[in-house]
Amino acid sequence: MSLIHRRLNRFGLSSVIAWNVQIREAVNRNDPAESLLLFREMKREGFEPNNLTFPFVAKACAKLADIAYSKMVHTHVIKSTFWSDVFVGTATVDMFVKCNCLDYACKVFDVMPERDATTWNAMLSGFCQSGHTEKTFSLFHHDTEVINTLISMYSKSGDINSSRLLFDVMSSRTCVSWTVMISGYAEKGDMDEALALFHAMNKTGVSPDLVTLLSLISGCGRFGSLEIGRWVDARADTYGFKRDNIMVCNALIDMYSKCGSVTEARDIFHNMSEKTVVTWTTMIAGYALNGVFHEALELFTKMIDLDYKPNHITFLAVLQACAHSGSLEKGWECFLTMKEVYNIDPGLEHYSCMVDLLGRKGKLEEAFELIRSMSCKPDAGIWGALLSASKIHRNVKVAEQAAECLFNLEPETAAPYVEMANIYAAAGMWDGFARIRSMMKVRNVKKYPGESVIQVDGKSHTFTVGERDHAEHETIYHVLDCLSLFARDEHTLHKETLHH
Repeated sequence: MSLIHRRLNRFGLSSVIAWNVQIREAVNRNDPAESLLLFREMKREGFEPNNLTFPFVAKACAKLADIAYSKMVHTHVIKSTFWSDVFVGTATVDMFVKCNCLDYACKVFDVMPERDATTWNAMLSGFCQSGHTEKTFSLFHHDTEVINTLISMYSKSGDINSSRLLFDVMSSRTCVSWTVMISGYAEKGDMDEALALFHAMNKTGVSPDLVTLLSLISGCGRFGSLEIGRWVDARADTYGFKRDNIMVCNALIDMYSKCGSVTEARDIFHNMSEKTVVTWTTMIAGYALNGVFHEALELFTKMIDLDYKPNHITFLAVLQACAHSGSLEKGWECFLTMKEVYNIDPGLEHYSCMVDLLGRKGKLEEAFELIRSMSCKPDAGIWGALLSASKIHRNVKVAEQAAECLFNLEPETAAPYVEMANIYAAAGMWDGFARIRSMMKVRNVKKYPGESVIQVDGKSHTFTVGERDHAEHETIYHVLDCLSLFARDEHTLHKETLHH
C-alpha cells in the first residue's frame, strides 16, 4: 500500500475499533513500523488504546525486535486499566522474549495476576531459547497444575521431548502428571516407554486411575501391541477397573479387535453384564475389521431386535461389513434405513462405503450416480473408492473422471496418479501413461515408499520398501527367500497333482 493511501486511510478513524483494525492490518501485512506509527497517531488524536490494541502493538515491537519501542509500549500498558488483562500481559511477555530481554519478560510475568498456558509457554520458550535451563526448572518447580497442562499441550502438538523435559524436572508428580506423560508416549506409538513410565509410576506409590489405563489400552489398539494390551487388561482387572466398568470393557473390545484377536474381544463382549450402543457398535466394528462379516451383520440384527438404537458409527461399521462381504442388498437396506427409520443423515464415510460396495459389484455407473446425488461435496475417500473399483473392472472412462477429481482435491498426493498410470498401462494406453508421469514430474509429486510395522516380544519393528537397514536383515531376508521358494515348490507340486 502506498504512503498516500495509508495517510488517506487514517482520515475518518473516529473510534478505537477503527484504529485497531488499521493497526492489526499493518501487522498482518508484515509492516510493523507502520503499525507503531498508527499507534502513535492514535494517541495524538486522543484515543485511548484498549485490550485489543496492545497485543497488536506488542506483536509489531516483537517483529522489529526494538527494545526501546517495547519499553515505551510497556509504559503505556502499565498506565492503562488493562495491565492485568491476561492477553495483554501474555503479549507483553512474548514481546520482551522476542526482543531477547528476558529480565523485563520476567518482571511482567511475575506481576501478572492471571496466567494461562500460553503465558507459561511464552516464558518457557524464552528461557529454553536462551539456554537458561536452570531458570526454566525454578520457574515451574512448584506449579504442578501448570506443568501438567504444558506436558499435555506439547504432547498433543507432537513435541514429546519438551513434554519429557518438563516431566523430568517436576519436584512432585501427581497421577495426572504420570497419566499425561504416559498418554503422550502411547499416542506417539512408543508403547515401550509408556509401559516403562507405568512401572515407574507404580514404584513411586502413585496408583493409576481410569484415564491412565484407558490411555494405555488405546495406544495398544492404535499400534497393534497385543502382548502389552493383554498385560494392561490383566492390570485393569487387578486394580478393579474391569469388573462392570463399561468404558474399560468397550476400550478392551476395541483394542483386541484392532490387534487382530477378535476371539478375545468377543469373550469380553459376551461376559459383560451390561451393554450400551457403544458396546454393540464396537463389537460389530471389530468383526468387520477382522473379516468376520457374517457375524457382524448377525450381531447388528440382534442389536436391533433388542431395541438398541444404532448411531451413525454403528451404520458405518455395518456398511463396511457389507462392502467387504459384497452384500449389496443388505448394504442398500442399511443405507436407506439410516434416514428413513432413524433420521440419521449419511455422512461422507457412509457414502464412501456405498460407493465401494457398488464398485466391488461392478455397478460403476450406479456408484457415479450416487456421488452425483450427494447433498455434500464428495471427498477424496469417495473418489478414491470409485477409482479403485474402476481399476478392478478396467473401466478407463469412469477412472479418468474419478482421477481428475482427486487431482484437483489432492494435487500433491501420489496414490491417484500411480493408480491412474497403472490403469492406462493395463489398457495399453501408453500415451495416457506418459501424460500422468509427466504431470507427476511437473507438479513435483513424489511417491513415498510403503512401510509395515510388526510387533515381536512387545517391541515394534519397521520395514520400508527398498531398504534393508534392520539389525537382523540378513537372517530375516534369508528366511523370506526360503519361504518364497517353498511356496513356489508347493504351488508347482499342487499343479502337477491336478494334472495327474
